[in-house]
Amino acid sequence: MKKGIEITLTILAVVLVVACALFFAPAFTPDREPAGFSLPKADIIYQALNNQLDAPGGGIAESNNLIGFVNADGTGNTLVKLKYRAYQPVFSLEAGGVFFHNNESNPYLLVPQGGQTYFLSKSGTYEICTQLYAEGFVFRVEGTGYLLVSDGGDIELANMKTCKVIKRLVEIPNPGGLGGLVDSAYPSSSGKIVVFSESSFAPRHDMIYIMDIGTGVIQEVLQGGYNASFSPNDQRIAYVGDAGIYVANADGTRNKLIVRIDFSSYSESADIYADSVETPYPFWSSDGTALVYHKCNNEDCQDLSDFSIYKVDVNSGVEQKIVDGGMYPVWIK
Repeated sequence: MKKGIEITLTILAVVLVVACALFFAPAFTPDREPAGFSLPKADIIYQALNNQLDAPGGGIAESNNLIGFVNADGTGNTLVKLKYRAYQPVFSLEAGGVFFHNNESNPYLLVPQGGQTYFLSKSGTYEICTQLYAEGFVFRVEGTGYLLVSDGGDIELANMKTCKVIKRLVEIPNPGGLGGLVDSAYPSSSGKIVVFSESSFAPRHDMIYIMDIGTGVIQEVLQGGYNASFSPNDQRIAYVGDAGIYVANADGTRNKLIVRIDFSSYSESADIYADSVETPYPFWSSDGTALVYHKCNNEDCQDLSDFSIYKVDVNSGVEQKIVDGGMYPVWIK
């Protein structure tokens, strides 16, 4: 009898422990897209602009739960709808998915000023870094981690698996004497240096710098430029200046205008959704022969859907429209 009571009490104790564990343990459901979800293969990934919401006070505002995949010749354009608004997506072959940033606080901002970092695998599973806030593109740094510009304007190396900052490369204000705010950063193929731009109200305004990731040494490259990126061999940079998109040597020499853009034709109405939303970000193809970017596709861009994805041959200067209704394209490498 005594043994039976002991067994019964043991069973009740086990049941009680399990019940308490289930009650007090936080509910966890893997955040993912529906079963069967997959990401298409293509040359370029971009932020699509085809979603629309009613804007505050009336009218239509464009939001973005879509990412686009398209080949460099314009074929195979495919839009993928996600659970989240995906700002400035980057597809990482090494990680096997898409990095983007998202800010749910305002669905009307095309490019929010800071948002949580997200990773979407090919199979549709999300990993969300609630601790890491990014301003834009999240790029892989060879053998180190991932490069992001925080919403405070700092450049950081981050471990996207643990969602922790490995190293703060540039902090604003910083000992290097830069007086503005970092607005873009792009790593070299070697992972040893990074090119970044700084916006400020100083007399020289926008500046482009190259920094050694290991030593932290910063070198001024160009005045009057921003949104710079390295060519695959790290010998050249593409960037945006007053007259359009330029290409120069990595030391700032042999500066050449590749694509002329008349920014005066852009409507200021776009800025109600984000600051400098019209600004292109030129990125290199894997063979270093072409750049991809977005720009206004008519004489007066009144709406965000007036922007299209283009590419240009850096040697001949021949430009080609790839697809309408998109911004922030990045080559899938």
